[in-house]
Amino acid sequence: MRSHFFSMTTTTKKRPTLQEVDNFPLPELMIPRLVKELGYSEADAQMVVREAKRMLYLRASGARTVSPSLKVDDGWHTMLMFTRFYKDFAKFIGGFVHHNPTPPRNGDEQSKGDSEAYAYTKQAYREILGVEPDARWWP
Repeated sequence: MRSHFFSMTTTTKKRPTLQEVDNFPLPELMIPRLVKELGYSEADAQMVVREAKRMLYLRASGARTVSPSLKVDDGWHTMLMFTRFYKDFAKFIGGFVHHNPTPPRNGDEQSKGDSEAYAYTKQAYREILGVEPDARWWP
């Protein structure tokens, strides 16, 4: 089974810090969209988008492949709807991550794509970002 990401276009600029990634400003309507359309609380919507930004940053920082949880995928799909933001964020992290949809794994309602890619994503999160992935968003 293929991983969730197909390819990535990279640049050679200095990588931002995790804090800079987390603080990258969001479009005004992004969080309200997650709240209204997917039923997240405002705080949870903020976290889902933060985790999607971190996942993209992982890939731009050298993770060989990444695959989101279903909740993180909600954040990523919402980010993709804001094309100018997505392009600017990709430039900021040093690489444009292309989307390659995959269905949920058989019998697993928590993650997308293949189980090896999902496990690797959580491992890379620890190794590259230096923090433990929050089990609320990365079960």
